[in-house]
Amino acid sequence: MTTDTAATPPADVPAGSAADMTGCLLIDSFATGYQRTAIYRLADGSFLWARSPGADRPVLLTEPGRQARHRLASLRSAGVRVALPETAPSALHYTAHGADSAAKLLWTDLTPARRDRLTTALHGTGRLLRTLHSIPDTGAPPDEITGRTGPPGPARLAAWMDTGAGPRAAQHLHDVLRTRFGPRRWAAVRSWCAALAEPAPGDVLLHGAPSTGSIVVGDDSAPRRAATDSVLLTGEDLAPGPAAFDLGWLLGEFLELRMTAASQGLTRPLLTELPEALLDGYGTVGDPLATGRAAVLRIVTHAHDFAAYMGWHPELGLYADALPAYIDSDGTAALNGTS
Repeated sequence: MTTDTAATPPADVPAGSAADMTGCLLIDSFATGYQRTAIYRLADGSFLWARSPGADRPVLLTEPGRQARHRLASLRSAGVRVALPETAPSALHYTAHGADSAAKLLWTDLTPARRDRLTTALHGTGRLLRTLHSIPDTGAPPDEITGRTGPPGPARLAAWMDTGAGPRAAQHLHDVLRTRFGPRRWAAVRSWCAALAEPAPGDVLLHGAPSTGSIVVGDDSAPRRAATDSVLLTGEDLAPGPAAFDLGWLLGEFLELRMTAASQGLTRPLLTELPEALLDGYGTVGDPLATGRAAVLRIVTHAHDFAAYMGWHPELGLYADALPAYIDSDGTAALNGTS
């Protein structure tokens, strides 16, 4: 829902934060049972992205700790920087120089300049993730820095695979996927989740859940900033793991989007061009197998999240039909720009 009516600052703005001022304007908000997001235009022309738990997620979002902040505070690449949150009661607040995520722009009629900006943002995100994964070890293992033993998405998926428990259509999707996958594929996906929960040599600090919804594309109308300044909202999902995970997680989102677009007869060249830009920015894929598996896990996790936190949708049947082939190929279709 978009509104252009004046709004008071959100009630959970922390004193002294970037949002602690008059003149906030609520311009967009959306929610699922897992997460709520509200976007405010601030008096200086920048934007506050406020994220808080949805009704079915009673656990508060957590900000990055001191060591993680120290590692990430100045992280940037050409055109994209990390945006770290401030903690407010029951929410995390990020500041950005745009109100549009890459996820929103994917389905918008774009001017050539805006399309170029989106492509630049994906290329820069690739470079940013490569830089994140190359941060020198300072002595503390990533799990001690993040307080986690692996990315939260696969951990959430594993818990659901074991029980089928959850709100709305969680149990129904569990029954459908377990039948369509069969025992061998089901066990394979569960083992991929388990492997990510085990510390391993070479683990790096991961973003943990990079997505087009977390890439905020810079707005040329925002004052007092470099015109190319997009941001990657970072902090609540930080985790240790193999570098291939972050890249595969984001490529899996594009694979899913291509899959659903094809089912609707839509031609969306951006869904191939943008992952190519991401890969070009990231560089050599060090472990294609792990990257492909992460892509598959992203699609299965999103299917779970939609069923549990939104409800059943006929497209979930499409996932059930398409995923077995991706599991059999370890998700390699996510790496070559095809569906």
